[in-house]
Amino acid sequence: MLFRRRRRNKAMKQFSSIVLACALAIPALAQDATTNAVTDSIKPADAGVPASGQSFPASAAALTAPLVLTNDYFSLAAEQQELAGGGKAVFNFTVTNAGNYQIEAMVNAPDEASNSFFVNIDAQPTDPDMIWDIEVTSGFEKRLVNWRGNGDANTDQFTPKSFKLEPGAHTLVIVGREPDVRLKSLTIRPALPAQPASP
Repeated sequence: MLFRRRRRNKAMKQFSSIVLACALAIPALAQDATTNAVTDSIKPADAGVPASGQSFPASAAALTAPLVLTNDYFSLAAEQQELAGGGKAVFNFTVTNAGNYQIEAMVNAPDEASNSFFVNIDAQPTDPDMIWDIEVTSGFEKRLVNWRGNGDANTDQFTPKSFKLEPGAHTLVIVGREPDVRLKSLTIRPALPAQPASP
């Protein structure tokens, strides 16, 4: 009889330990569930333009001939074109915050006869003020988009060009101008702070 009573007491102690462990685990599980719910509600960075920018490969553009996609870049498959004949590369993107934005692209501009596009956001570019004169590269290199404006091919007025954008959907329009300029990718990002002029 004493042996049975000891076994029953031991079983009760084990049962009490299990109940206590479950009681302690419930708040921890609830905390995990709350943490997961908060984490799951955070939107991914590509929902809009984050501080570091939103990047696109050339293949993300909707292309119109004579612009063509070759391997991982697009270029003008023709001689130098006027604005009406240069085709289009259209990129759709969204910004979540109003502000000034710049465009940095990975381009190959081999010489002075092959180093420009027309560029604008939310409208067809105009000639000659929205020509992007690209400093000649050695292979693919990063270049910020600029606008010729009232300048010329060697002295652009807007270097780099900043675009003032409101929150929402936008389109970046690139039109071919000179042959063999190759664009591999681009990043739309908040404009860098203006640098003070040197004394």
